[in-house]
Amino acid sequence: MPTLSRFLLFVFIASSFKIGSSIEVHVMNALPRGSAPMEIRCNSRSTNLDAKQLKSGDDYRWMVQKERATYLCAALWVNKIASWHGFQPRRDANQKRVFWLVKENGFFLGFDNSSWVKKSTWERIPELPIKYKRKDRKKDW
Repeated sequence: MPTLSRFLLFVFIASSFKIGSSIEVHVMNALPRGSAPMEIRCNSRSTNLDAKQLKSGDDYRWMVQKERATYLCAALWVNKIASWHGFQPRRDANQKRVFWLVKENGFFLGFDNSSWVKKSTWERIPELPIKYKRKDRKKDW
């Protein structure tokens, strides 16, 4: 196979897999204005992103290189907790951007920042029974 043909084949294959390109992932806090901030953390097996506190209206974003790693995200808001796949290669690999809109009623996925599909919901953190609550802060448990 001539050198030019090999080079063109490589360019075709590389462009098919978009080698070197990356995907921008956004998590946008659309919780009620003035409510407590949401704490969020997203990680893959090889990448540990810093935990963030997002106030209403904040947009947390990071870049994902074309890879096979799934990013698991977890969020805590007041007395609610949730987890979801912030980036999933099979679902998101052919996108330029992945948008997550976080609302009181759940987590919504979009690729154009205007059309949304609900993918996850908040779970209420159960309150401890009274007998386990600390009554006097001066005493140790």
